[in-house]
Amino acid sequence: MTKTPRFSILAPVYNTSAYLSECLASVEAQTYKDFELVLVDDGSTDNSGKMCDEFAATHAYTRVIHQENKGLLIARRVALAAAKGDYIVTLDSDDALRSDTLELLAAEIDNHEPDIVTFDFSRAKDFTTFGPSRLSIKPGFYGPQQYDLFKMEIAGGRHNNLWSKCYKRSIADVEADYSGLQGLTHAEDLLQILPIVNAGKTVTYLGEALYYYRPNPASATGSYRSQQLNDLSAALNTLLRYSASWGDVFLGVARKGALLQISYLLHMLVTSKPNEKTLCEQIGRMKAYANKANLFGPWISELRFDKRLEMQALEQGQQKRVVRMVKLFEVLKRIRDACSK
Repeated sequence: MTKTPRFSILAPVYNTSAYLSECLASVEAQTYKDFELVLVDDGSTDNSGKMCDEFAATHAYTRVIHQENKGLLIARRVALAAAKGDYIVTLDSDDALRSDTLELLAAEIDNHEPDIVTFDFSRAKDFTTFGPSRLSIKPGFYGPQQYDLFKMEIAGGRHNNLWSKCYKRSIADVEADYSGLQGLTHAEDLLQILPIVNAGKTVTYLGEALYYYRPNPASATGSYRSQQLNDLSAALNTLLRYSASWGDVFLGVARKGALLQISYLLHMLVTSKPNEKTLCEQIGRMKAYANKANLFGPWISELRFDKRLEMQALEQGQQKRVVRMVKLFEVLKRIRDACSK
């Protein structure tokens, strides 16, 4: 590649041979062609590494980096360090981009040159959205005077995926050392998006589903592991630190957002059906972390009804009640989803 591409699509790859062809096809189908693709084979033990090499052999815009397995966080950092594009787009190797994604992003960049462009995602291959947007702001461009509205969304834990963002490489913490966090898999999106949002000044929200997020039970968020609380703690501590630097209002919102993240982990724990001893130990760990991070407070009353009940029970150490409520709300969620189809 002789010139700087407008976009760098970064795709970490680990044992996703069943889905990788579909992912790569979505890149090949892009209607806007000024981009490079950086594939990082993170020590795959299936056919994924070979598939990356074969694709690169016939697509000049593709580079492949092979490394021993270091986890998704480090694989993304390696891809970012290798990127040459002016704007970064993140694509997980079991997901896909809508064919006009880069075209729409380029048009918005031509119009406003935002530091960040954020967009919706879909769990359906036809990119139909499921339910309302997770963002409470309306689609449009937000300049420096309105940028705090977007930061408030991030502080609240909404829409903090890397793969739902396109951002200027110049605002990314490319040189930051994440080696001490090698192996972190849970909440690594939140951990990495925070410095980008902190460095940004302008954002566009497109309000369209440009990304297909594949529901994958085998993914890092498919089942509970005790390490996930350690990972989440690192990310939430970073969230609270940045939010505090933005102001007390942001910190208050971040505390509620952090509790929602704890609730999400609680649901993963309970639905994984561990034995009673493990269940009690892990709920106790979650409560201990929430206490240490000063997450409990009067703001719990501002949470959605179900989350409020869960967090009140957790604060009071009522473990059996926590489990009963999580199971009930999971049933109600499945009924809701079934009725929405």
